[in-house]
Amino acid sequence: MTIAVIGCYGAVGRALVRRLPEPLRLGGRDLARVRALARPGDEAVAVDIEQGARLAEFCAGCDVVVNCAGPSARVLDTVARAALRAGAHYVDVAGDQLDHTRLSALAHDTAPSSARPGSGHQGPRHRVGGPAVVLAAGMMPGLSALLPRALAGQADRPARLVAHVGGLDRFTRAAALDYIASLSGEYATPLAAWRGHQPIRGALRPAEGVALPHFPGRVSAYPYLSRETERLARALGLAEVEWWSVFDGERTLRALAGARDKAPAQAAGDLELAARLDLLGRAPYFQLVFDLDGRVLLARAPDSYELTAAFAAAATRAVAAGRVPPGAHDAADVLDPARVLQDLRDDPAVHVVEPSPAPVEEGVL
Repeated sequence: MTIAVIGCYGAVGRALVRRLPEPLRLGGRDLARVRALARPGDEAVAVDIEQGARLAEFCAGCDVVVNCAGPSARVLDTVARAALRAGAHYVDVAGDQLDHTRLSALAHDTAPSSARPGSGHQGPRHRVGGPAVVLAAGMMPGLSALLPRALAGQADRPARLVAHVGGLDRFTRAAALDYIASLSGEYATPLAAWRGHQPIRGALRPAEGVALPHFPGRVSAYPYLSRETERLARALGLAEVEWWSVFDGERTLRALAGARDKAPAQAAGDLELAARLDLLGRAPYFQLVFDLDGRVLLARAPDSYELTAAFAAAATRAVAAGRVPPGAHDAADVLDPARVLQDLRDDPAVHVVEPSPAPVEEGVL
């Protein structure tokens, strides 16, 4: 089986390559950096997603193509279309904004003839109905929806979810651009909460210098309601959801507060610098903490890129093993929460705290 990773030497790509067995086909614009990352047996390829012919050559003969290139607003479905036309399954650590219907139709139309009924051909690459497309196979969106599903699977009629996601993390330029884009009304509603089974604008306010369970010292928290969280609330039948981004550093929060008045490139640069300054002399960490009706599940890693790569690796293994049906799906909707939780427990860079009663502390969010 041939698994290809494009954008392999970025923060997520490097972390993902460590989690996948060789040989891999590794691709990126800078061949020297690809070769520096490649292990014995890996194939290093120079590829630019904006050069259609080179991208098609990169995807040709692959069973699974994993996209770690960014920012996602620039990549869009470019790699997905090339992978599907090559007859390969596709996994994207982002891609939550892509058109599922369009990609499902393309997957069906590009299914090899050996995948058609009656061919008798077996294997994950050639399935009736065409390749599988797994989108939002990252930390957020992705793991941010799957972990609450894992909690909900152990609860009787879940009602209230409170999430605190963040820590002390660095931003790559691509990640900063994606984060700035996520602040727009297209992806999330700032200061909103889910109450009475519906979104309520202006329900919450930012908080600075607060003590939160499972976070060291005092932190700042910014509330917002993403489209992914709204879909999750509807799917689980939740009556209330509060979602907080947590920042263990003052400069990062200030950079975000001023982002709306700046061009995206400038805002992303300011965010990247602020995060670096907040990190000076401190150990980075990133965690997702979910409290569902008093039961807590926590996943922690040295940074958000490790969590993204851990989830992307789980998605890639599921696709390669034929556990994902043809067509386009969000990872949190199609992967088995229990299996992913086990993958996270087995991952040496991820620490998982199993569901437990939430501590009660006066004055916390």
